Amino acid sequence: MLTELWLEVPASRQTVLSKLWQSVGKSVEHTVREVAGLPFSTADGFLVGILSFVVTLLLFASMEVISKPLMGLIDPLVLTFWRFVCGIAVLGIVMAIRRKKLSLSPGKLGVLALMGILNTFISMSFLQLAVKNTEACRAATIFGSNPVFVVLIAAILGWERYSKRKGAGLILGITGLVLVTGMYTFKMDTGTMYALLASVTFAVYIILGRKASMDADPISVNVISFAFGIAALALWLQIKGISMSPEPLRSELPSFLFLGIGVSGLGYVTFLTAINKLGAGNASTVFLLKPAVATVLAIAFLGETVTFNFVTGLLFAAVGSYLVAGKRKSGLEPS
Repeated sequence: MLTELWLEVPASRQTVLSKLWQSVGKSVEHTVREVAGLPFSTADGFLVGILSFVVTLLLFASMEVISKPLMGLIDPLVLTFWRFVCGIAVLGIVMAIRRKKLSLSPGKLGVLALMGILNTFISMSFLQLAVKNTEACRAATIFGSNPVFVVLIAAILGWERYSKRKGAGLILGITGLVLVTGMYTFKMDTGTMYALLASVTFAVYIILGRKASMDADPISVNVISFAFGIAALALWLQIKGISMSPEPLRSELPSFLFLGIGVSGLGYVTFLTAINKLGAGNASTVFLLKPAVATVLAIAFLGETVTFNFVTGLLFAAVGSYLVAGKRKSGLEPS
């Protein structure tokens, strides 16, 4: 799929994209130096922060668009399983290079297991089911509105106080979701329901991660939580009698590797690099921009169309998420 898409791009745009790819290469080079603890100048550090932010945004925003054509080849949950297996492999290598010591109590390990099940098994499976059953841009926009659910759930549980800013954000965010999902018509397709479930369960995962206050290397923490998640997913697939063979993906291997190695592995590493160089608040802006970028990619590469109500809802949801999000302190949130 990726090769076919590239051949359809005009030569002039291929030149621009090639230059962008060279910049990505520079970002990856500096990211490797960051992971290995090798020095580079302050100017280079800022540059790699910007490039890492852009790379992270493009990787995360392309998840729904790249995986959409694969839905006719393989079960959504099986794709989720294998892309996180690839992600763990990449993060495991990074963890080995960093050589960070990790000491967890049984209680913390149990929390990581629950977080992995919530994120990798439940939320990401719902998201992939949403991609299969509705437009990629709709799935990305609804899932990207999870900060609204984070504040709403935390406030209901009494873990977070309301403010005028957050109240306005909730109103805008919920209004945006109503427009994007089409709730005002009292009709929603199955994919939209899955996207809402993915967003809500991911919000619970974020809340749990913040309450757990894991004082450990974020890459190591996520390798462990991802491992618990894919173990639970594998068990579920076995119980349901669904074949876990990745054989159907051979015909779309570049797309699958992009999802597994790129989105679930390298995307997380570049996100952490952006946090280190730009700060958590600035780096987390990637999640606010993802729905808009994903929508543009879906229109460009999948030929999806959007309505005025959808665009209005997307803008409302983005502004609402910005108002309620605040500063994020951990590296637990990429998908």
